[in-house]
Amino acid sequence: MIVEVFNCEFSWGCMGQIAGFQLFMNTMRYYPVAGLVFLFAWVYGKRRFIGARIQQKWPDAAKIWHEIRWSFVTLVVFVGVATSSVTMGKLGLNRVYMDFDEFGWGWAIASLLMVTVWHETWFYWMHRLVHRKPWFKLIHLTHHRSTNPSPFAAYAFNGYEAFLEAIYLPLFVLLVPMHPMVILVHVGYAMVMNIWWHSGYEVFPSGWTRGRFTRWINTSTHHNMHHSHFNGNFSLYFNFWDRICGTNFPSYDEYFEAVVERRRAPKMPASPLDAPERPAAGMEPEPVSSHSAA
Repeated sequence: MIVEVFNCEFSWGCMGQIAGFQLFMNTMRYYPVAGLVFLFAWVYGKRRFIGARIQQKWPDAAKIWHEIRWSFVTLVVFVGVATSSVTMGKLGLNRVYMDFDEFGWGWAIASLLMVTVWHETWFYWMHRLVHRKPWFKLIHLTHHRSTNPSPFAAYAFNGYEAFLEAIYLPLFVLLVPMHPMVILVHVGYAMVMNIWWHSGYEVFPSGWTRGRFTRWINTSTHHNMHHSHFNGNFSLYFNFWDRICGTNFPSYDEYFEAVVERRRAPKMPASPLDAPERPAAGMEPEPVSSHSAA
């Protein structure tokens, strides 16, 4: 079914069919998944899972609606970027291939790993750039109005940032062969991970951020700190670039352990590490300084 949609003969009708399919698939993936996480954790689990909440305060409903509305802007931009990339493929201008057997399972797995590494690298350096003047107000402020994000903050970008969030994939397939099914797997898990990082809850065990191997894998707390503390913790799936560039918050390990301890004893008061919510209008980008990578 999916391959048939993308396999249509190049024409305006074909491109319209692909754009419609992309909009339907993106909308029907994002809002239900983010909505289910929201209903489970923020509604059903509001009291049941309070100990696992990273920030004990709750954002205003207006901020959640802000996230929901801007997420649709992002979905529309994603559709435009994806449809443009498919058009380039049909014109022979990128390396997307339709016959899975042309490269086989080995290459499918390899290309999935490579695009993950590339996405991590693109996101980290792009993310650091949009925290600098004058790019922050123009590009990134819309997303940072969520200082205490809900699952719907995952795609709460303005059009400029949505484009920067999406363009890494068309750039990748200019050089690296990928099958549409592999691309869909990649964008699917990228979306799920993004929603998880914005969920506002921590599920990993104590010691995760100090473990020999687990310390390289990011946590929900890691990205939540980025929203509440602002100028650090820039990485995506892995804690590689933050560690080697020294941009983890110095208090990341201690903050994570405080959240885990509160989860064990949910009647404890809010951690003193919690930062007060800062008014969005007062947010200004600061020079990125080196932080401890411990």
